[in-house]
Amino acid sequence: MAYLNIDSKKERTYDAIVIGSGISGGWSAKELCEKGLKTLVLERGRDVKHIKDYPTTNMYPWEFEHRNEIPYQIKKENPIVSRCYAFHEDAAHFFVKDAEHPYLQEKPFDWIRGYQVGGKSLLWARQTQRWSDFDFEGPARDASP
Repeated sequence: MAYLNIDSKKERTYDAIVIGSGISGGWSAKELCEKGLKTLVLERGRDVKHIKDYPTTNMYPWEFEHRNEIPYQIKKENPIVSRCYAFHEDAAHFFVKDAEHPYLQEKPFDWIRGYQVGGKSLLWARQTQRWSDFDFEGPARDASP
């Protein structure tokens, strides 16, 4: 009789697999887990450690070699990623360069990539809107009598 490690198979079986831990993937995984699904999140990027992996956080604009602008040659080599508003010297280390992961697109769509835990959420100019119920009720609450 063949030896079947059934417990091992159960441990490696998931109800849902989420690719990427960015805003969409992270939120999806949270919702799936809260619904009781056994969820696996796959991320190809590195874990970004606070302070250590933000080498430019405390730099002033004049401390950057190009005053926080991307040099022309780098922009020329990265025409897609250069269209992102956040692609500057202070955050360039979070972006995947065009040559590292070429864009194959039939229709124009700038799929800017960031390979790290949290995905492109780390590139959102350090701000993310946190909506509460009050934000959606504002007009009704503030309406004139």
